[in-house]
Amino acid sequence: MVGLPSQESRESILRKLLSKEKVEGLDYKELAAITDGYSGSDLRNLCSTAAYRPVKELIQKERENKGIGKSVHLQNLV
Repeated sequence: MVGLPSQESRESILRKLLSKEKVEGLDYKELAAITDGYSGSDLRNLCSTAAYRPVKELIQKERENKGIGKSVHLQNLV
């Protein structure tokens, strides 16, 4: 069984995973510290999920602006 990466290794993994992303002001040391117990695969999933979050938020805002997914209330129809 492979052990979990150390804090230094997690920082290195995070830097590698995010090397092509536009990240400003990201404290890799802090992120590595708070991801204690994460495997390399966990870190990859974390970065992937975080990268898609702005897209999901944009889609949600567009739906709200167009009324998609909103509940229909009687007061909105009057």
